This record gives sequence, C-alpha cells and structure tokens, in this order.
Amino acid sequence: MAESERHVTDRVNHLAVKLSHDLSEGDNALYRVGDGSQATDHHLVCTRETALNRDLSEADYGAVVFVENGLVLWNEDEGAYNVVVDDETVVDLVAP
Repeated sequence: MAESERHVTDRVNHLAVKLSHDLSEGDNALYRVGDGSQATDHHLVCTRETALNRDLSEADYGAVVFVENGLVLWNEDEGAYNVVVDDETVVDLVAP
C-alpha cells in the first residue's frame, strides 16, 4: 500500500488487515484497511457485493483479507486511497 500513488486508476491485488467495521453512512460499505507499509489511510469501498467478494463484509475487525482486482482511486476530499470492490473484485478471507 506504500506504493498506491503509482497505481491510481489501476486494478491491483492487496493483502490487508481489516481495521474497522463498516464506516459508511450511505449505500456503499466502507472499511479502513492497512498492511503496515502505508503512510496514508486506505479504505475498501464495496460498490457491489457479490458471492465472490462477500468475505469483506463478513470478515471481523482484525481479519486478513486478500483483495484481487481492486480499483485504486485517490479520494481528494478525505485525503485517502479508496480501493473499489465491485463485481470484478474477489475478496478472500486469509485469517480470521
């Protein structure tokens, strides 16, 4: 995640620790995540839950998840990176 700036608008794979429960106040679930290398906040934003990415919403705080094909975007308003989890993204629980 330390290299996220280089990957804005790219689809990438991430191994991340889920650092929050759903923080959203709207339609898209929002979870703070990290891997220990980031200096800037990162969030996984689930815009479309599917059977292949449902592990994100079901994983507990502190769980390790593997995100395959997440879209990295910069959120200027929040000063953070958002990794979009949609119908092209697979999320697997690695460690509960």
